[in-house]
Amino acid sequence: MSKPGIHWPVVLLCFFAVLLDGFDTAALSFTIPTLSKEWASAPAAFTLPLVLTNIGVVAGYLAAGYVGARMRSRSVVLTGVLIFAAATVLTAAILHLKSMPVFAASRLVTGLGLGLVLPAGVSLATKHSADGRRELVSVAVTLGLASGSSLGGFFGGKLLHSVGSAGVFYVAGLAPLLLAAVMAMVLPKREPTVESSAKQEAKVSRLFGPGLRLPTALIWAFSFLIFITAYVLISWVPTLLTGYGFTAGKAPLGLAFLTLGGIAGGLVLIPLAARIGIARALILMPAIGAVCMVLVATVPVGETLLFVLLAGAGFGVTAGQIGQLTLAVSIYPASTRTTGVGWAAALGRIGSIVGPGVAGLLLALALSAQTIVLVTAVPVLVAIACAVGLSRVRSTAGRERDGALVRSR
Repeated sequence: MSKPGIHWPVVLLCFFAVLLDGFDTAALSFTIPTLSKEWASAPAAFTLPLVLTNIGVVAGYLAAGYVGARMRSRSVVLTGVLIFAAATVLTAAILHLKSMPVFAASRLVTGLGLGLVLPAGVSLATKHSADGRRELVSVAVTLGLASGSSLGGFFGGKLLHSVGSAGVFYVAGLAPLLLAAVMAMVLPKREPTVESSAKQEAKVSRLFGPGLRLPTALIWAFSFLIFITAYVLISWVPTLLTGYGFTAGKAPLGLAFLTLGGIAGGLVLIPLAARIGIARALILMPAIGAVCMVLVATVPVGETLLFVLLAGAGFGVTAGQIGQLTLAVSIYPASTRTTGVGWAAALGRIGSIVGPGVAGLLLALALSAQTIVLVTAVPVLVAIACAVGLSRVRSTAGRERDGALVRSR
């Protein structure tokens, strides 16, 4: 039964949980140039903690549907927030050891907590909103990722200067602990009891049922490819900008413009998808991002225009990230939604493991920042082809539905 309107306290709390997820990821990104100097290690040496963070997130995403079928969504979100908060505080506490394996292990646990938050948060927020507002709510919650990264980009340099690299992780860990306390008091405690049928529907095999097989495959491919590019940029832009001549203190501004563009892309995606459909929007907006990346890689530009182009890249690529989850929300029924969103996000995060890992290898091979940016634009172009396929599948499904309605009359 549809619920009237939107339960905004739930949506806002889920948004802030995802925002702190985005800030945590950004914190690792913008501290790498400083940690590189403090530890006397090359930036490429930090590929391991970057990759293990995303492996942990993938594990969390894959587990979210299974856990969500056995626990209340509220409990899953709270558990995820508490895990990544505690692990981030632990990260801050062990930085003085200058041990890459210990650092990477703490980030793996952090990623596991982060991975539980997004799919459970989207599911919880849409569950407490009217059916007709699901796509709006899913975009609003998912925008937290870009918003958190943008905060990290704008304030990362100042934060590093004032509290140091360990202080950054203390901030990134203590903030979600405070949020968890608020969530425990405010989030509704009453949710429908999980039945055995719900557990059956949460199985991943349900995503390949009649009418879902091809859309699921295309969403997974799109997500994997778009996240490759997104996380190369999120993870390595501050480091890459040092190759453009930026100082370690100023390089985080590139991440700020990238993620600010991503927020704008998410906001534009809402009316654009309503007008032309989410699948077509996923063709147009990533194409804008790809063009901006090619210009960053091939055209000598000044500092201001470079930031504008990075914002354009974030505009298109982040819209693709948000859009694939929104499409998953619109395709899958409520009983399989947490699993569908979780697995789509997981395939994306697998891309986020591959992307930063390959970029770290390219850095180790001493390729120029411009060449790495150009290579990073290629997955976006392939993702656009997947979006074209999704658009055709949805158009065909719509025509078949209309035909069935006409015949039934």
